[in-house]
Amino acid sequence: MDGSLRSPSGGIQVRATARGLPIALKLEPRELSKAPMDLARDILLLCQLAARRNQVAQRRELIAKGYGPAVLRSLDLSTEEELARVEAELFGEESDSLPDTWMKSV
Repeated sequence: MDGSLRSPSGGIQVRATARGLPIALKLEPRELSKAPMDLARDILLLCQLAARRNQVAQRRELIAKGYGPAVLRSLDLSTEEELARVEAELFGEESDSLPDTWMKSV
């Protein structure tokens, strides 16, 4: 994974390191009409998401190669749960708001 991500609207594209440092940023002109704090938040979340996705992929590779929990903890790689939390924040989904079942009472 190269660490590149687009925002849900497609107007922001970032490329970030495995630790979330932005190394490339591309903005569509419409994104500049956002409030500065909102734009900064979106960029930061994309960088964090890119980093976490990269770290989770690295964690999976290490687990597949047989590395133990102590090694994984020492590397401080993101977990699946941390990745899910950042994705929910970026895409506006709250795990608590999801229904327990798709069935409705009649």
